[in-house]
Amino acid sequence: MVFYEEQSGLSRVFDLSGFPVPVGMQQWMAQLLASRCGPRGGSKRTSTAQGYFDVLKHFATVLAKAEPVPSRPGELTAAHFQAFRKRYEQVPTALRQYIQALRRMMQPRDELAADARRELLRTRLPTGTPDGRIFAYSDGEWQQIMTALRHDVRTARDRIREGLRLLAAFRSGDLEAGSQEEDLGRLLDLFARTGDLPRRRSSSGRGNHTPEVLSLGGFKGISRMLCLTGNESTAFALLMCALTAENFGTVKKWPAAHTRPDGAFGALAVALIEESKPRRGPEHEHMVIALEDLPSSLREVFVEQNADSKLFRSPLRLYELLLELTQVARKLSGESAAFLSYSPPVRSRQGQWSTSPHSRNWALSHGFSPSKDTESDKPAIDVRRIRQTALELQRRPVAHTARTLRDHYLRRSTTVQAQGRTLVGQALREQITKARAAAEVPVFTPAFLERAAVAPTAAAAEAGLETEVLKRMLTGEQDTVVTACTDHRDGPHSPPGQPCTASFLVCLNCKNARALPHHLPVQVAVHDRLLALRPNLDPRLWRVRYETTVHQLRDIIDHYTAAEQTDARGPLPPHQERLVADLIAGRLNLR
Repeated sequence: MVFYEEQSGLSRVFDLSGFPVPVGMQQWMAQLLASRCGPRGGSKRTSTAQGYFDVLKHFATVLAKAEPVPSRPGELTAAHFQAFRKRYEQVPTALRQYIQALRRMMQPRDELAADARRELLRTRLPTGTPDGRIFAYSDGEWQQIMTALRHDVRTARDRIREGLRLLAAFRSGDLEAGSQEEDLGRLLDLFARTGDLPRRRSSSGRGNHTPEVLSLGGFKGISRMLCLTGNESTAFALLMCALTAENFGTVKKWPAAHTRPDGAFGALAVALIEESKPRRGPEHEHMVIALEDLPSSLREVFVEQNADSKLFRSPLRLYELLLELTQVARKLSGESAAFLSYSPPVRSRQGQWSTSPHSRNWALSHGFSPSKDTESDKPAIDVRRIRQTALELQRRPVAHTARTLRDHYLRRSTTVQAQGRTLVGQALREQITKARAAAEVPVFTPAFLERAAVAPTAAAAEAGLETEVLKRMLTGEQDTVVTACTDHRDGPHSPPGQPCTASFLVCLNCKNARALPHHLPVQVAVHDRLLALRPNLDPRLWRVRYETTVHQLRDIIDHYTAAEQTDARGPLPPHQERLVADLIAGRLNLR
């Protein structure tokens, strides 16, 4: 396996062919290593990948002493993990680290036997997500982070734009002679040309700055009027990750150079930037990302709002602002990076240009917890969680395929899982409602029967039946245990003209079924006895056989008042009792 480090792009080959286990086990261990150190894994440094490799090598050494040596993951047993624990039990810290590494690699896999998995998970490990899953920030946490990032960007924009305005005014001669603004403009001009400010002479040739420099803010204050600080550069990078859903390690290496596919005609709408992802390997390392402005439909939404509304929703506008604020820094340093910051000299240390934003420093300076295990009212800053959150919000693939987005990033999201369950449940409930409405058995109420006794022809027309059919239904001649049938030779379960052979419980799904008040006692009895069967049958079997029938009977029974339902639950006549027993036992079904 070849591992490519994200920061440096350097590669290292991890050769598992020397492990003292069969080839099948070597191949499986290579898959485990790739799951943690491949492009989708969370390991971005060579040292981390080396650690996982070493743990697998230690585990292979223990397996080599087993009798017999397992040749595939399904042959691993609890005894193999117990032997691994025993070998390192005298070094508890190492043991915990090794077990944690094995758990991260093996827990998501399905190849392990149940006893081996239980033994692997037996050790109590520090809090966290041992399976390596990355969870998105909550809405409150996301708002805290975005507010802090936007504040830093606004502060840098206002300060440097004021410095650039003074510099331009000085160079054009628009500042009042002898004014403090002119003095500051002169110093800004000197810094923009040389990267330094006037100093007192000293024997070392490099003394302290002059009183004028100190009175106008000192070297730090003046240099920061034209350059970003390290934390401000980091804020730009983190905010860009939130807008684009790109990896932080990729974004912070973006160049200031870009291409305009529109040929540089009109306002900038799209900027194409070449980025590098070394962990993909040489064949897939280089790719181009398009930074786009807001679509016209959204620009109209924000037209009445301030410029920040568009700035913090448009990756292109943020990138343009970044290039604007770092133009002086690039001229002085000769760097071509987009994210460029300056650290003023301190005592003997020279001023330094930096092209590498650092998320941990930014987090600590803003009061965010440095790690997920620290108690704090602010969340830990994790660049992987920022990307996960951005992908869940955008729901579109970024530097990967739609399949990777679906199966890797969204599949592990608890938010997406909950939303998916809600949508599926809602859709299923809608379908059940439609199915019940379509198959709902018409119920003839006592009021309808009174009208039928006085005017049978009109009642039959109201029910959509022939008068003779209605009369036979009222006398019970058309009964089929739990309902009456309008025509047993016109059912959906037998050829036309042939008698219906379906189970009498299936009558509840038939268009010919009608429920009359004299059916209520039998319907209640069948409903209650089917419910009584549920604790005594396999749950899946009961759902398949009887759950729909119970719901259909419940729909019919609910047409009657509570008093009518109570009266119907009285003792059944012997012939109806036998009928109900035969129906539930299946003795009425045709063989």
